[in-house]
Amino acid sequence: MNAFFVIFCTSMGRGAVASKRRKLATLLRRRGVGLVSIRAGGAPDAALARLVREARGAPVIAIDDRQPLPSRAPWVAALAREAGDLADRRRPILIYVSRLGCAAGEAEGLGQGLVRHYIKRDDGDIWVGKAAEYVRAIAERPSTGAARPPEPLPGTPSDIVGSSPCFLEAVGELWNLMRSPYGLVTGDPGVGKILTVRALWRQMKPKERMTVLPCGSFFKDYYVGGSLRQFGGGRAAVNELRPYIREAHDGLLVLHHVEQLPTALQEELDGELSPVSNVPEEKVRLGTPDEEGILEYDVKIIATSTYSPELLAQPGRMIPDLLAKFRKRHVRIPSLEERGAQDKRLLCEDILARITRRGGSPAVPALDGAVVQALCRTVWPNNISDLVRVLEHAVYRSHGGTVRLEHLPKDMAAAARGPQTLDEIIDQAQRAAIERAIEQAGSVAGAAALLHRNTPALYRLVKRLGVATPRQRRAGA
Repeated sequence: MNAFFVIFCTSMGRGAVASKRRKLATLLRRRGVGLVSIRAGGAPDAALARLVREARGAPVIAIDDRQPLPSRAPWVAALAREAGDLADRRRPILIYVSRLGCAAGEAEGLGQGLVRHYIKRDDGDIWVGKAAEYVRAIAERPSTGAARPPEPLPGTPSDIVGSSPCFLEAVGELWNLMRSPYGLVTGDPGVGKILTVRALWRQMKPKERMTVLPCGSFFKDYYVGGSLRQFGGGRAAVNELRPYIREAHDGLLVLHHVEQLPTALQEELDGELSPVSNVPEEKVRLGTPDEEGILEYDVKIIATSTYSPELLAQPGRMIPDLLAKFRKRHVRIPSLEERGAQDKRLLCEDILARITRRGGSPAVPALDGAVVQALCRTVWPNNISDLVRVLEHAVYRSHGGTVRLEHLPKDMAAAARGPQTLDEIIDQAQRAAIERAIEQAGSVAGAAALLHRNTPALYRLVKRLGVATPRQRRAGA
């Protein structure tokens, strides 16, 4: 199989481009994938025609790192038109490399199902490794089509929120991985690895339990608590792990931050994992010492980490033999930056609904349009975790009313605000005056008297400006 490499626009010099291309070709060659370069130059039409003709169902690494980004990426729209008549499996699969990782032309690419992954181009070689990993995943996808997760159970809200192709592909791959005895799930901090695994497990095996072992705290208990690391001490490590294994019997055991698992236990676990088993629904049989002998438990094992397999291979993280087995069944959950603006909007709606249910409030707070734009433009280092914290804080400050820019953290609100229009200045002044009057009078009717306004007219203004009434504040408290 061949992958294709094309540059539409870049700030890299010729030497840097040649160096990155050589490194990418070397990484792909190790995976049995060739790399074909296509020149775009100043007239990309010929390059696009060649991509449609030759890169059918193949990965295309496309670089467009202009800054500032244009409002549209015309080559994405043009490629979507050229490939519009092709069946889905015959269309090029774009890996879009930009300086932001959430590039222009996103709507055009996602609308046609062309852009599968976004990568933020750094000044080093990290993006090259990510591109090679994405190409490998595309090359190894089953030709018969991946199994699709079933529809959520009737009346049950789904924890899987998102519509971007890269996220849906990861969910499909994870569904297949969870049918195997064991596997590895990686992703940046806060992308929702445990959340996604739990949601799929509930749909796959609603009656079987899922047990999460925080390997970091287990490491501290095992070593700091006084256990001695001795030759052949793996059985003792498994014995320490017995409560978790017993709880996960006939279910799923998640090794969260697997790189923090004690080395003794990694060695013992490596001996229990079969390197060749591909039988669906099979489980790993773990034995733990007991007064009556060895007790055996059947479990599926999912390991998670914020490190990529390449970084897990560094000394001091995972023993090579165990990592080699896990990485054969590996899924990476994409970051919010890669998933794009539409997924951020969907997640905001879902998070607000959860905050509302948890607080017992009858109505889900609305997001002002400027807030939605600010949240979608923000780069979230800790992904969904950061987004949840910001929205919880904003809902608290809005007292159950519409969430506006002033309810966001100051740095985010200031960055999102451009020059205010006259209408925005007037609305802001009216909103502040009404909120002060309601605070003093304790009711909208009392505020109307203080402001010398008609009560029904003030109610209409309160609704338009998104001011929380005393009743809404009490309900949201």
